Amino acid sequence: MNVKDERIHADGRAQRSARTQAKITKAVYDLVRAKSRFPTALEVARHAGVGERTVFRQFRDLDTLGASIHALVVPEVMLLARASAPTGDLHADVIELVSRRARIFEFITPFQRAVRAHGAGFPLANEQNAAMAATMRAGAEAIIGPHLGDRSRDTLEVIDVLLSFDAWERLRAVQKLEAAHAERVLREAVFVLVRR
Repeated sequence: MNVKDERIHADGRAQRSARTQAKITKAVYDLVRAKSRFPTALEVARHAGVGERTVFRQFRDLDTLGASIHALVVPEVMLLARASAPTGDLHADVIELVSRRARIFEFITPFQRAVRAHGAGFPLANEQNAAMAATMRAGAEAIIGPHLGDRSRDTLEVIDVLLSFDAWERLRAVQKLEAAHAERVLREAVFVLVRR
């Protein structure tokens, strides 16, 4: 085999490997969405149509796998997170803010549950969650801050907690509220805090 043939062979192998890795990533993504937990290697292999050893060869550690899943999740979250500029109408802006959060939280719930079940196994997820929380806080502050006057700091702290994934998860998983009910509860709580 000459150098050109070796290069073509290596390129073909790299492309097959990339396709296999994409199939495995999509399988994990689909299974986490369906089960709210990380699947076993055997479940992934069956879903992706590859051998179990192939799963381990493609993803040697959880961080690499987590980064691949993140690459699929982020574009979808960004679509859900897209917001229009605040109108200045507190009622309309709070409704839109809480509704957007509800959509995001419903989408990310299975992934958050899977990551939390693994504890400290995903440092990348912890960084991403912190970045998402900071972005969400800034968004809430931009919408609600102008309506608070002198009470802004403490009230914003409480609203930040109310509109967090942890509050959403408690309403949905512990208190067993339907998504629409949980959204309504959060919306009314924000109105009470802003108007007091």
